[in-house]
Amino acid sequence: MQRSFPYQDIVNRFVLVAVFLVYISLSSMYLFLPPMLAVLFFAYYQALSRHDLLALIFAAALLLIFEAEKGFWFGSTLLFFALLIRYLIPKIEQVVQCRLCRAAIFVALAYPGYWLFVWIADSVLLMSVPAADWHMVLYMVVEFLILAALI
Repeated sequence: MQRSFPYQDIVNRFVLVAVFLVYISLSSMYLFLPPMLAVLFFAYYQALSRHDLLALIFAAALLLIFEAEKGFWFGSTLLFFALLIRYLIPKIEQVVQCRLCRAAIFVALAYPGYWLFVWIADSVLLMSVPAADWHMVLYMVVEFLILAALI
């Protein structure tokens, strides 16, 4: 006889949030660990494209935790990713059919795109821009490999 646990999906997502909290804290201490911005972007995109409210809430919460831990502006990743998913990603999906190419585009939009978005907003709002250094290239390579396996 098989038993089902009615809240298994919610419990699994809370476990993922707890694991992410530990990981994001470790990535702040050890610079060789990527902050998983592109993976969070992909999770946010998947939640919006599947119309999964619970996944969207968890992805948004993880993005807000990411912003708080890294010292970014509150809600800036949510705004940037929502704009990308609404206006740019549908055009990219029409043109690009290659899985690896999509993974590379997601990574390129997540890291340099977000930094460019913040830099442009900085010129309008006169706020500080997050620092970009050589670690961003390492993060992009690692997250490209992760997204290539997920897509």
